Amino acid sequence: MNVQRGMTLIDVLVGSALVLIVFLTLLGLLRASLLISSSAKAKAGATAVATTQLEYLRSLPYGSVGTVGGIPAGLIPQSSTTTMNGIPYTIRTFVAYVDDERDGTGVSDSNGITTDYKKAKVAVTYIFRGTTREVALISNIAPPSLETTAGGGTLRVNVVDAVGVAVPGASVRIQNTSLSPSVDVTTFSDASGATAFPGAPTSTEYQISVTKSGYSSAQTYTRDATNQNPTPGYLTVVGDQTTSGTFAIDALVPFTLRTFYPIQPASVTDTFSGSAGVTSMTNTQITGGALQLSGGVGSYALSGSARSTTTAPTYLSAWTNVSGTLATPVGTTVTVHVADGSGVLVPDSILSGNAAGFSSFPIALSGVSTSTYPALSLVTELSTTNASSTPEILDWGFAYDEGPIPVPNVPFTLTGEKKEGTTGAGAPIYKTIVSTTTDATGVRYIPFEWDVYTLSDVTGYTIASSSIASPYTLTPGVPFDVSLFLQ
Repeated sequence: MNVQRGMTLIDVLVGSALVLIVFLTLLGLLRASLLISSSAKAKAGATAVATTQLEYLRSLPYGSVGTVGGIPAGLIPQSSTTTMNGIPYTIRTFVAYVDDERDGTGVSDSNGITTDYKKAKVAVTYIFRGTTREVALISNIAPPSLETTAGGGTLRVNVVDAVGVAVPGASVRIQNTSLSPSVDVTTFSDASGATAFPGAPTSTEYQISVTKSGYSSAQTYTRDATNQNPTPGYLTVVGDQTTSGTFAIDALVPFTLRTFYPIQPASVTDTFSGSAGVTSMTNTQITGGALQLSGGVGSYALSGSARSTTTAPTYLSAWTNVSGTLATPVGTTVTVHVADGSGVLVPDSILSGNAAGFSSFPIALSGVSTSTYPALSLVTELSTTNASSTPEILDWGFAYDEGPIPVPNVPFTLTGEKKEGTTGAGAPIYKTIVSTTTDATGVRYIPFEWDVYTLSDVTGYTIASSSIASPYTLTPGVPFDVSLFLQ
């Protein structure tokens, strides 16, 4: 007898899973190959654009190799854009003279010519899958015959940090609008923190600015009617000489200023003008500004209880005591307990006698931890032996210390010691003066340059104390946090 067996559900599921695994693997391989192909295509386009730009530079007469606003000057834009195969590219061209070491450099140059040849760099950037990528090509461009002087001198900019260590990768911008053509070129400091421009035209108007992400900035300053003695002023390039300027930048200081009211006594009291301060009552009532047993003369309940609403100060610093006023005619009693925010009594190990309860005020709370008990409530039992008489609680509440409490929108001014120069009368012109306010939470964050800052103009307040006394000495890159306690 032949028995033909078909495919079971398990066979179908296993087969489908195997097919799915194979197809997902193939899909992943296909996706990876497409990404690699797209990346290679974009890079090939960038290389082609860079090669074309560099060949164009090589085809120019030697004297025309330069950039608009650069040193040497020329007609080639420092930055331009183009599109190839639907991909946008940004082309950045940088040309500079080179003082070859083989015949000496600077004043040691054997023939006195520091502009031996030109070096051109073409950097092409593009975006692939949200990431900026770059292809860069560099070429030396030599004069057609013997090296010739380009006139002018050499402008050298040195970038150091607060202790004089070289800062590489800093952006150095050189401007001079008094020349024709004008100069406006940006480059970056090398591993020794320097950048040099041989062949810079002679002039007394070279403006320098130095920046780097996450760092302070440094620059030259204009001499004008106010700043008659800028520090430093514009640099001067003299023919056949090297002019050097040193600029110090360093990591910004994360500076935070906070404003508070100091820790001070506070309290909350329920005078039983209504039931808002009571969360539960059993055989009790609020009448005539007092908490008492329910009923009336001759019909008062023999016992009852109540619990207050929770007291949870936002800026609680310490619990002080429970205060209140009781009226206990003969034959009546009032017992008060201290509970947490949910009504669970604070144990006797923390508040001695709390389980049995207290029959008088104040109740000292100095041993109650604010971290364990950030919120408290009161629980009471009232009793009488005579239905014609009732005990009363006329008022009760908590006393505590609160603070520091943030003070919003406090104005202040911080002035640094570094100067941009002085007036004709010798009055200092400070580099950094910041006048601002703390925000709605009483905090102000400012990334500051390293310096010594003096606090002033805390208008409308008296500084009772401060976590750090002014002036504040800021160290590069080291967070600085100061709290002011105000009156």
